[in-house]
Amino acid sequence: ASHRITDGKLQQAKQTADQANQAKSRYISTISHELRTPLNGILGYAQLLAEHAQLPEHVKHAVGVIKRGGDHLLSLIEGTLDIARIESGKLTLTMKPMAFADTVHEVAALFELQAQDKGLAFHFEAEGALPEVVRADEKRLRQILINLLGNAIKFTAAGHVRFRVRYQREMAVVDIEDPGPG
Repeated sequence: ASHRITDGKLQQAKQTADQANQAKSRYISTISHELRTPLNGILGYAQLLAEHAQLPEHVKHAVGVIKRGGDHLLSLIEGTLDIARIESGKLTLTMKPMAFADTVHEVAALFELQAQDKGLAFHFEAEGALPEVVRADEKRLRQILINLLGNAIKFTAAGHVRFRVRYQREMAVVDIEDPGPG
């Protein structure tokens, strides 16, 4: 009899926890939408301003800061949504052909500039030939690389960040090395 009572209480606790998780996921989804709407407006205007050829250099720089900050916030919002999707079992990968070598080089170029702005050395190394095209979820791959490299630069006060990529046996291996904490 006591096992049935314990099992019943465990089942009830599990249902309560599941309901709380579902409520949290709904909240995250709603708040993410509410944040993305004005953020997309800000990014749209930043894009329009960036294309204006006659802006003074200091204004162009400010617009670039706004755009980078907005892009970063957007990626944080998307990451938060992904966590909610993972918890609810609804995250799906969109596997399709993507320009792997170009994507890796674009991400490296983006962070090379960020590292230079912070006074850090940035070393990108493609070990061996990277395939031009692979099947992958480009959005997720890009997001992972941006998060890893962004953290490496963010938490490195001085020194260097090394970004190595190699591709063998249909698998990409990525190494990010920095002297920062963690």
